[in-house]
Amino acid sequence: MKNIILLSGPDKTKYFAKEISKEIKNNVTHPTNMVVIPADPNNYEKNDKQFKGNESVVGVFKTFKKIFPDINIVLLDNRVDSTSGLNKLKKADIIYLLGGNPFIQLEYLQKNNYSDTICSTNALVMGVSAGSMNLAVDSYYSKDEDYPESVIYKGLGIVDMTIDPHFDINNEEQVKEIKVNSKDRKIIGLPNDSAIIVSNNNIKYIGDIYLFENGELTN
Repeated sequence: MKNIILLSGPDKTKYFAKEISKEIKNNVTHPTNMVVIPADPNNYEKNDKQFKGNESVVGVFKTFKKIFPDINIVLLDNRVDSTSGLNKLKKADIIYLLGGNPFIQLEYLQKNNYSDTICSTNALVMGVSAGSMNLAVDSYYSKDEDYPESVIYKGLGIVDMTIDPHFDINNEEQVKEIKVNSKDRKIIGLPNDSAIIVSNNNIKYIGDIYLFENGELTN
């Protein structure tokens, strides 16, 4: 299994906690190139905000430059043609899938054949929120204001972990949904600022993790 980091929702003003930054350093040494992939390849305003940051959001670029000052970081959306995008992905030491609409992101990755490259790469693959959801074999979307019902769908198949990001154990509706959908599979409730690190077939959890199986919370 390749090195994977599954994130829920980092603090937008501080981004990664120190322990997560440390794990990123431990899982990729002296990276040269990084590719950031947003959820919606056509939402340039949001993509630039997530990437560059502004007065209220620190952004991916500054965050990773703080960890790896010499790294070259590029944003991959529809302003980049698919041939150039594939070349960038093949050279990447870190691939980072951002949050947003998971279905739009997954369609974009598959349409441009980026999914095959991501699945076969030796790069550190990271996902946040929807990006983490899409890395799974079986992905889970818990219903919210944007989607009227919870669904299980086929993800990229990179990691055999189904997560529910932004999980709140005190949210009765969210807990009810995860119990219903975990009757025939394991689903991990992943709160913000928590993470799952998969490195050399070893699994490490940072922060609170809630494992649901057979319709019940098991930890």
